[in-house]
This record gives sequence, structure tokens and C-alpha cells, in this order.
Amino acid sequence: MKSYDGCWTCRLRKKRCDETRPVCRNCSALHITCHFGEEKPSWMDNGIGQKEKAEEIKREVKSAAARRRGTLPMDVVANNDDESITGGLRRCSASTECPPFSAESNSNLGSSPGWIPSAHTLPITRPSNGHPDSWNKLNRLIISNTSGMEPEDSELDRRFMMFYLDHFFPFLFPFYQPPLLEGGRTWVMELIASDQAMWHTTLCLSTYFVSVALDGAVSGPNVCKSLAWERLLKQMGITFMMLQRSLQEVTLSGTQDLIVKTSRIMGSIIQLQRFEISIGNFENCQKHLDAAITLFRQIFKAAENVIDRGELATFHDVLSHMGRPLWSITSQQCGAWNSNQAAFRFYSALLILDDIIASTCIEEAPRLRQYHTQLLTKCSSSDERFRLNLEDFIGCENWVILQISEISALDAWKKSIKRAGKLDMMELVARATPIKQALLTNLARLDTSVNMPKTNWLGLFVLYNYQLPPVPGGCTAFTTRVWAHAALLYLSVVVSGWQPKSTAIRENVLRTLALLEQMPAPELLRTLIWPFCIVGCLAEPEEECRFRAMVEALVPHQLFGAARKALEIMENAWKCRGELAIDTDFGMCVCSLGYLSVLV
Repeated sequence: MKSYDGCWTCRLRKKRCDETRPVCRNCSALHITCHFGEEKPSWMDNGIGQKEKAEEIKREVKSAAARRRGTLPMDVVANNDDESITGGLRRCSASTECPPFSAESNSNLGSSPGWIPSAHTLPITRPSNGHPDSWNKLNRLIISNTSGMEPEDSELDRRFMMFYLDHFFPFLFPFYQPPLLEGGRTWVMELIASDQAMWHTTLCLSTYFVSVALDGAVSGPNVCKSLAWERLLKQMGITFMMLQRSLQEVTLSGTQDLIVKTSRIMGSIIQLQRFEISIGNFENCQKHLDAAITLFRQIFKAAENVIDRGELATFHDVLSHMGRPLWSITSQQCGAWNSNQAAFRFYSALLILDDIIASTCIEEAPRLRQYHTQLLTKCSSSDERFRLNLEDFIGCENWVILQISEISALDAWKKSIKRAGKLDMMELVARATPIKQALLTNLARLDTSVNMPKTNWLGLFVLYNYQLPPVPGGCTAFTTRVWAHAALLYLSVVVSGWQPKSTAIRENVLRTLALLEQMPAPELLRTLIWPFCIVGCLAEPEEECRFRAMVEALVPHQLFGAARKALEIMENAWKCRGELAIDTDFGMCVCSLGYLSVLV
């Protein structure tokens, strides 16, 4: 029997719909997108659009079925039209593998979002010896059809959430320890509890980490591991569904709600990106990054429309439209960020880094480069509080990341001019000189500070369960030095080409490798993936075993997917070492796998 008020998905599939909102039982059972609404979608045209949508839904059903079985469909994207081959390495452009996020205005967000992650998200290895009977009570994650739409308040959910807050958030972001007077990390819990998409995204991360933590640690029946695995499969499908629904609903919000809701969606996508990177899946990197950058720009555009000054909105403007701080601090010009402000600052810092690192591989300047001055540099004392200090988020000082951005922009300029046949090496060197000078000057300052005693007052309002290992000069100084030496290597390749045996490159490779081997804890490597990969690609044969040893020391392997991906990139470069031409670059090495890997 046909339903005339059912969802458009069921109508297209010619199935009877029970008309439950926001997700009918048919779509919920299959874990596919439930399209509903009073207006007829544009693809219901009885023509090509409808046929293409039907095929898309069939693929979605197939992928969801594979996820439920704990296997992955092996979809291979073969698109070599835009690839150039140099010395055995294939280049992957920004548009080769993943179409960009198509929403350029708020109205487009609700109509046809181009952010549709593929089914490569889940880890391949499923816990063994599971007991299906024990999963039944987990299959009741109910999405209410009321306006509140809160997730099931179950004991298992709460345990997974506390596991994430207590263990895995600090593991993923060890440098992020905001002072308690500024609100600490309480915003994480508040945001998870108040936002549906963030709730399910976080459950995805926590469920996977729980399954890894329990793997081999629980004797007897593997009930706990089976529960965690089934939870992951369930949550991944719901996460994608909730994010797509949030994108559709954001256009109905007022200005302040629009900014807040859009920033939450952006945060969920960035968090999902970090989850996939941590498990070693990079095939959705371009899609996630495109979506997050588009939403970031739209947040600033919405603030710009409100202030109506005829100029770009500032970071201060955006934060001001997210509400008032929780309290003010009389001793200094700052206060406790509310949960939305703190979240936007946190995810903006991660997005700025992801954009810069991605740009080193795709022959483009960072797409958010226009925001670097106001977000990462000192403008005036009144704006200082709103500036992002990246060392507080990723353990690396701003000046290094800014110089990597400048090198990436220089590389994009060089390739553009070279294609036009107008490259002047003197001009290239002149542009590179101030970048090199800034790196060397700040490195000298850091090298001096390493031998100076470092005193920190651990009072009530800054005290944390400090998980970073002790390092001379501090962990951030150590991390910054590694990034800076890698930046010098990157600059050398951009200016002089791929010359691993040159004196300048050999000196920096040896210095950086020595620093990496001085890490007080192997786990610190997961915060240094980009520098690690750059140095490794330029290593000599006798040094290869030292890089492999650093990766093998990271256990459990399932939680260090980025490091293993970096080693895979290095192995590709090592195999064709003798074939690499002088115009080979780091981007060719990273994209030799056939897709963009954001090494963060």
C-alpha cells in the first residue's frame, strides 16, 4: 500500500511509510537518510534526477548494510584526468577525489548539502566471538519525534560519555588545558549535552575508543567488546543523519541562533574528521575540510550582515553574537567563555591548522589565510584576548604555523608562475628569505630558552591532571622546535627542489630526527605527524629503521592511525627514491596514496 503523506525516500523506493518524524521506521531500520517535507524535492521529477536519486539511495542502503555487518564496501574512485606523474608519485589536487561542499549561502545549506561522507569511515576489524543476543537492548537508541529530540538517557550512554571526557579528549588534545577561571573544559560536556549532532558524534569517538581499550583486556565472553562495536555501527549512521538534518534546519534560525547552530555543526564535522584521522581513515578528509571551511566562512558572513559596517566581521564580532561570558575576572581583562564561545575558539584553531596542513599538498594557498592576521597575530592590546594561541590547542606556537602557511602560499605562487613560463629564481629567493629568517630567529630564541629554568605556579585555578611528559624547556617549546625544523625542510624543497642529499636538507633532517628520538614519551608523536612525515620522506636508507621504530612504539596501533599513514607515505617515497625528479615536492608524496591525507 502506498503512503501519500510519507517521506520522499519511501515514496521513491515505493515502500509503505509509517510517517514517523523525524525518521520513519523504514529509513531508521536501514540507517539511511529520511527525506521529508511538504514541498516536493527537485529530484522527484519523473526523469533523470529521480533515477539518479534512486541509485544514490540504493548505494546508501548497501553501505549501511555493510556497516551493520561490520564490513566496508570497497568503493574505488578512479579519476586520473587531473593527476600528473613525476618520478612514480601521483599528485592529488583539491578537487580530484572529493567534490567540494556545495553550500555557498545559507539557503543552500538546507536544499542540497554536498557534504555526504562515504562509507569508508569505520575500522575494518570487528571484535571476535560476539554474542548477538546481548546486543538487543542496545538497539533502542530512540530519536524522539518531539521538538526536543533528546537522545536516550541510558546508563551505557553516560558511561561512554564519561569515558570520552575523562580519557579520550585529553588523549586527542593533550595540550588543551584552559585555566579553570576561563571555564576550563566544561564547555565540552555542556555542548555534548545540549546538541544532538555533537552528542552522536562524540558517542562515535567514545564507542570506538572503548572497543579498542577492551580489545584483549577482557577475559571470557566478549560481550563488552561486542556491545561497543554494535554501538559504533549504530552511532555512525545516526551521526551522519543528524548532521544532514542540522544542515537543513539551520536556515530557519535567527541571526544569533544561526551563528551558534552553524558553529556547532562545524564543530561536529571537525570532531568527526579527527575521529577518522585517529583510526587511519583519510578518504573523507577533503569533504570534511570543505564543509567545515564553508561553514566557518558563513559564520563570519552572518556576523558581517548584522554589524553592517561595510567591512569583514572580526573574531570578536562572532564571539559577541554567541552570548555573554559566564563571568568576568576583575584581575584581568578576560572571563569565562560560555560553551558556544569556547567551542568555536577550539574548533576554529583546529580548522586553521587543518587548512594550512592540507594546503601543503594541493598547490593552493590556505583558504582561510585572510583570517590569519586577526586570529593568529597580535593586533592591539584590546584584541589580545580574542587571539588564538595555537600552543594552547596543539602545542605549537603561532609563528611556526603562520610561516608554514606563507611557504604554502609561496609554493602555490611558484607553480602558477612556472606554468606561465615566467618564474624568476631571484624573485623566488627574495620572497623566501624573510620566511627563512623568521624561522631561524625564533628557533634561536627557543634553543636558548631550553637551558633556562622554567617555573610555573600551579595554583587552584590552573592545576590540572597534567598528562604531558616533562621536557627541558617545556613540551610546547619542544613541539614548536620540531615543527620549525620541518618548516625549514619544507621551504628548502619549495625553493631548491627535491634534493635530499643537499647540505641544508641533511642538516635539518638530522636535527629533527635527533629531536624526535628525544621524545620523553612515544605518544607525543601523534601531535607531530606533519613534521614527522616531511622529515621521513627526505630520510636516507640507513635512517628508515629509526622512523619505523617510532611508529611501532605506538600502541595500541588502532589509536595512532595518522602515524601509520605517515609511515605508509614515507615507504612510498623510499621505494621510488631513485626515480624522484628535482621537481618532486612534499604534496606528491602525501597524495601518492590517491587521496588527500590531512596529517594532523
